[in-house]
Amino acid sequence: MQLDFTLNINNDTWYPTADISGFKSKTGGRVDIKEKLILTFSAPGKITEGDITVSSNPWIDFKAQIESTEVGKGVFDIIVTISAKDGQAIGNAITNIHMGVNASSDTAPKWASMSDSFTAAADGVPDVDGELVIDCAALPAGLESRNLQLELVRGEKKELLTIKAGTSALKVAAGTYRVQANDLCTLDGTLRAAVKLSAAEVVINKGQRSHLQVSFARTVRSTTIDIAVDLPNVPALIEEDLDVVCLENGVVKHRYTLRHGQKQRLENLPVSGKFVVRINDLKFNNVHYVFSDITGNLNGQFHDVAFTGAKLQQRDDTQSGSAKLVINIKAEKAVPTTFDLRLTDGKDTARQYRFASLPVRSGSREQSVLVARGSYQVESCSFIYNGVVHYVDAAPCPLTVDSSKPLQLDVTITEGANLHVKGFPEFLSFGGCADMSPSNVDDLAEARVSSLFKYSGDDGMGDASDYLDPAKEPTSKIIQMARDVSAKTSEPVLPVMVSYTCNLSLGDVERIIKDPVRHHYSFANFIQSLKMAQAMRDDAHPVPAGYIVNPDYLGECQKYGFAPEHAIPVRQPLSEALAHHGVNVTIPAAITDTLKGYIKAVNWLVRVVAPDVVLGWQVNLWGVGGSQWIYSDFTYDDVFDPADGKHKKMTLDPTLAGKLSAEYALLVGVFDEIPYTRADGSSAVAKGADFMAADRYEADDFTARAYKNGYCYTPYEWDRTFDFCAALSRYLRQPVLPWQVPASRLATKDEQVGELEEQFWGTGGSYLMGHPEIGHSVEAINDRLLNIEFLDVHAKMMGHTPRELFNRHAWDMSEPKYRDFPLRGIFHVQVGGGATTGVVSAVNRNSSSWMRSRLKAYRDNPVKFKG
Repeated sequence: MQLDFTLNINNDTWYPTADISGFKSKTGGRVDIKEKLILTFSAPGKITEGDITVSSNPWIDFKAQIESTEVGKGVFDIIVTISAKDGQAIGNAITNIHMGVNASSDTAPKWASMSDSFTAAADGVPDVDGELVIDCAALPAGLESRNLQLELVRGEKKELLTIKAGTSALKVAAGTYRVQANDLCTLDGTLRAAVKLSAAEVVINKGQRSHLQVSFARTVRSTTIDIAVDLPNVPALIEEDLDVVCLENGVVKHRYTLRHGQKQRLENLPVSGKFVVRINDLKFNNVHYVFSDITGNLNGQFHDVAFTGAKLQQRDDTQSGSAKLVINIKAEKAVPTTFDLRLTDGKDTARQYRFASLPVRSGSREQSVLVARGSYQVESCSFIYNGVVHYVDAAPCPLTVDSSKPLQLDVTITEGANLHVKGFPEFLSFGGCADMSPSNVDDLAEARVSSLFKYSGDDGMGDASDYLDPAKEPTSKIIQMARDVSAKTSEPVLPVMVSYTCNLSLGDVERIIKDPVRHHYSFANFIQSLKMAQAMRDDAHPVPAGYIVNPDYLGECQKYGFAPEHAIPVRQPLSEALAHHGVNVTIPAAITDTLKGYIKAVNWLVRVVAPDVVLGWQVNLWGVGGSQWIYSDFTYDDVFDPADGKHKKMTLDPTLAGKLSAEYALLVGVFDEIPYTRADGSSAVAKGADFMAADRYEADDFTARAYKNGYCYTPYEWDRTFDFCAALSRYLRQPVLPWQVPASRLATKDEQVGELEEQFWGTGGSYLMGHPEIGHSVEAINDRLLNIEFLDVHAKMMGHTPRELFNRHAWDMSEPKYRDFPLRGIFHVQVGGGATTGVVSAVNRNSSSWMRSRLKAYRDNPVKFKG
């Protein structure tokens, strides 16, 4: 039953409200709702169940189910289904429905402007349709049998319409749609005509008719080539990448890498001249593989070409003076799997050797294939077994063969991080920052996050001046928020508190680190949070929460070069904090009044007060003295070297920066075990940290707080950031969690970019999740972003503009970059921050919507912790 009603909207800037009352049938009859009332409308933001109040006579306990779909510019299409919690009939009891909207921005359209979008129905779907009348010209000659498909796009909604020549009238839900269509073409792609639309956008109004005209450009003929590689009888090449080149009239136009069983289609090729498709020669394991070229006419026809065994000649390529190779494997731990090694000499037609299925156990293995004279790079790859990263290193590299004397290649296999961190999934996962707005739960559920994080305490800065009122500690609320998200997704969600037990982010490092009063209160408030977390452990949540402690602490200590013995008051403030909370456990002797003692104290507190939580410390890119090395290798005059405790001049790259940060963390005891005695007198060992969080700087690249502070990244700088994470994990032998990664994206050329400080553009999201609309083209990026003027003080490091920065190196964002993160020791990524684009719509005017949709899709096919 379709319903009429009275609607009143109050246009508050940030929390507009609507009241709906006076429900009656379209014929004026009495309303009789059996099971549910369904409302549909558009709104300038999201609505949660807590934003809806239903009044009735007699009183009924109602529940509301809400579905939201973003349709662009901060506007959402919303469906609200209201029913009685006990399932009873509602009849005409509803007297008023009051709703509020968490506005996506102060520039979103006024809610009153959307009043025509409101519909209501009892026990059925409201009628929200309008009619789209499409007048389509006759299909061009040769294309009469093809289906013309138009795509209507409204935010996240897409509708595909199949159109015939003539006039078609179609029902379409009310709204504003972008209309797009691919070329009309034959199956083989040789004949095509561009589709011409009378408008790029159509507005569909409820109960009204809209029009669209479709015509066609002139028909164009082109050549199509389908290239296949089909080599089932050449086992040596089954897993090899083959370089495929296509020439048009003698000029190389296309290059691809194909393997056996793969195909590549080339369309829109010229209709005159000649084409040549070739696979470059391959010298592999002393066999020279030579493929015959495939040639043909560029004649506007379809060509199906295949490289098969008939197109391949195999010539013996054994060279005189070749040497036997003995591979000496030294495996830290034998595991029942294998690995491969490859030798490549780097010449134009590279000579390659692949030694496959080598066992992961110590021993010497003489290879049957002789190695020709030359200098070879030794290529090996890390691998994952049972969730543990293993590193394969070979020496010497390069391997030089200058005689027939037998050669020795030493291969060392060492264990790295165990990626199975308690509380997190057994696949690469993502989390987001929460700001405790009512819309957080829906946003985080939409993105299907595996964790959410929030700063603990009242001010998020350590609460170092007094005992914190328990009501002001958000730990329990954040844990409940994670469980509410989990209830919506039916997937585990770990709440993570970011806790300062000593806040060196404030500066004034040497005073703060030695202040016993600050330590006392911060320890006490940390204990309070830990007790809250442990109290919420149950069988369904064996890991009730996670903690990342002390952002900037290790970075500042490393930068200052504080030794492990650096004097810090620890035992007395810790003792006072324990006493305040009635924790009756003797502080172990390993916890001393030193820097190392302080770090051990934090770890020990966690294991004693909340033994079931998971714990990580944090390091920064700049802990080595600065972060200029992200842009290019950079020489610092005063870098602390943990190996000898001295400051020295060093040229830093991502690997060395990660190594130094790891060595410092190990030096000061972040992962040390601590023996102690429990309250009952039994002996125990407190584990060190479970993982390391890594932070660059959390601002969105194209905001002033980022680029004016020297942080504006292209994919090249992000590559180096994650190279740093990989080195950090390798030298720690611990898993790494990149933290507060900005999830903002780039704007394309055809998007509207206004005030930069209001739109929050960046590169982190585009890099992580892939951005094929940008691909590898600087010119695909919006000019407004490319032409920002950097400060002169950063010009040597960053250039003068983003355009200059993006043009320094080749890059490609066509595909996501997270795929090799597990091999880099990365098990989880947390995006966003309190003022940085992440997952939730309440931060940065819902700039996170792009990231939410991609994280949601990612969970359908996550990267597993294997090979």
